[in-house]
Amino acid sequence: MNKTYFYRTFFIIFLSISFISVSFAGDPYNRVNSKEIKLLDKEAGKLVKKRNSLFSLDADIKFGVGISNTHFELNKPDTTGQLTTTSSKVGPTIAATLSLNFFGFGFTTGFAYGNKGFESSNGNKNNLNYFNIPLLIYFDFNVGEKVRVEGNLGPYFGLLTSQDQNTLYKAKNFDFGVTGELQFAYMFNNYMGVLLGGNYEYGGLNNLSNNELVKRMNTSTINIYTGLKFEL
Repeated sequence: MNKTYFYRTFFIIFLSISFISVSFAGDPYNRVNSKEIKLLDKEAGKLVKKRNSLFSLDADIKFGVGISNTHFELNKPDTTGQLTTTSSKVGPTIAATLSLNFFGFGFTTGFAYGNKGFESSNGNKNNLNYFNIPLLIYFDFNVGEKVRVEGNLGPYFGLLTSQDQNTLYKAKNFDFGVTGELQFAYMFNNYMGVLLGGNYEYGGLNNLSNNELVKRMNTSTINIYTGLKFEL
């Protein structure tokens, strides 16, 4: 066997092996097919859900309206009639909260801005604008794959940002109250969803005002909102 014949035979065998390898391997950038990718995504989703059932950190952004009223207990009759009979007023609300969850229970805090106050018997609207910081106990549970039911209960601390001027009372700069909340979250995926919910606030546990006319003042507010949830 001469060298030319040997080299020719070796070259043919090398080309044959290379062709067979490429045929079986295919494009090296497409070795994982779509079924395998879907399987990996599914397994990753299971791991995320398992982690969220044990521990999760949620950020909620909420926009809504508040239906508020202010109640007065008087030391003597109000000759103007403005504080004797009050009715509710509607104002905007905005909130951003962070919830830390362990095994379905946890803690919620953040901030909430609310336009509280009342409408007096003569038709004048009295605005009380507060910046609230809640410190709440949190719970949640799932309904199916996409829907989550969540609740919060506990105290809040409020700071007065502005008040309409009047000669009958002056609200205190600090408000201490309690709030209860129930909301529903529809999750688009493991990381984001949309919210619909409401809460009730009872403010003035520390008595928001007292003077010669006013003995006690407190507020009650119902907030209805929507927004976005982010799973961190």
